[in-house]
Amino acid sequence: MGKKKLDLNSNKLSKSIESAVDWLVKSGIQNTKSHKKGSVNAWYDIKRKKYSFIYSEINGYFLTMMVFLYNNTKDKKYLDYAILSANWLIKYALHKNGGFKCLFLIDKKSLHAFKQNQIYSFDNGVILNGLVSLYKITKKNYLLKSAIKCGNWITNYCIDKNDYVKPVYDVSENKFFESDKEWSLTSSSYHTKIATGLINLYSVTKQKKYLENAKKICNRSLQFQTKNGRFISFPFRGGTNAHPHCYSAEGLWCVGTYLKEKKYLKASKKATKWILSKLNKDGKIPRLYFKEKMIFHERLDAVSQVIRLSFLNSSKQNNSDFDIRKIKKLINLLLKYQNSKSNNIKIKGSFYWGKTSNGKQMKHPNSWVTFFAIQALFMYRNYANDQKLKIDSFDLV
Repeated sequence: MGKKKLDLNSNKLSKSIESAVDWLVKSGIQNTKSHKKGSVNAWYDIKRKKYSFIYSEINGYFLTMMVFLYNNTKDKKYLDYAILSANWLIKYALHKNGGFKCLFLIDKKSLHAFKQNQIYSFDNGVILNGLVSLYKITKKNYLLKSAIKCGNWITNYCIDKNDYVKPVYDVSENKFFESDKEWSLTSSSYHTKIATGLINLYSVTKQKKYLENAKKICNRSLQFQTKNGRFISFPFRGGTNAHPHCYSAEGLWCVGTYLKEKKYLKASKKATKWILSKLNKDGKIPRLYFKEKMIFHERLDAVSQVIRLSFLNSSKQNNSDFDIRKIKKLINLLLKYQNSKSNNIKIKGSFYWGKTSNGKQMKHPNSWVTFFAIQALFMYRNYANDQKLKIDSFDLV
């Protein structure tokens, strides 16, 4: 299929990426003052003119995002931003058990306040990957020391005798718990993102316990994939949420690429094919899938994830083995949610989160959606320009 008829304007894509990156480092989404200095907020509430909360998981993604930008630009300022975030994580979020606590409130009325004393295994995998990637470039030993603490907490406490990941540790109750109310409270395939962090740590330390536990997580995750490629997000109900479905495929791609493990790569590509096969006539993927019924109210993190997976799971990273017309529809949908017209520095360049399951528009500039969107646009732009993207197994946010 000829590219020229399908390409978006390359300059438009570059401006979109530049604007989004500027928002990450200039808007205030990364705090610059007091004890919060270096930490990254989850989103900005436009109506209330407040940031929501400091999200440890998102700081982990921020580290990886800054490393990705450094690797593609060689601009050291991105490493400086990353160091600030890592320093905050280690000083304020790292619990004595080696795990990183979930969040820290800015808005005391936040609906997420109950998570203050919780430690999510998934979040720690994300943070672990970011710390190790930053260490590889800076060679700052305290980063590796903290990464090892985190990796040991995961391998010593978070994986049960049947190789399932225990999802959440309650600090107040001193115990792990699980629930099928939300996908993030279940032990399911999305935990392959933890395996990415463990493999990254293994690549530096060569300690086999990190390698073996990463394999255990990935092997267990495969049981949650149906024959058609769909990953089950709710083990007790059988449904699928597009966001953790993509997490599952991403983790398997990362580990599979590093280990050259064909069964992981095959499962990741199969998952990508399934989600793209469900694209509707409006160019939207289903955010939820239950008993053959689909909800198409878009969430832009998942949209960006599908775009990225379509390129990662291709024989050549500057091309796509999938229908590029579908990818372009997703790119166009993504760009509709970028704040490109506002002159407000707290908003301009960012991407909105999208809609809730009920279709309610969530107009808040969102940090992780913007991370994912930047990488998706990088990949599409490189496809359009027939250039190879500089991304390895651990650069994926």
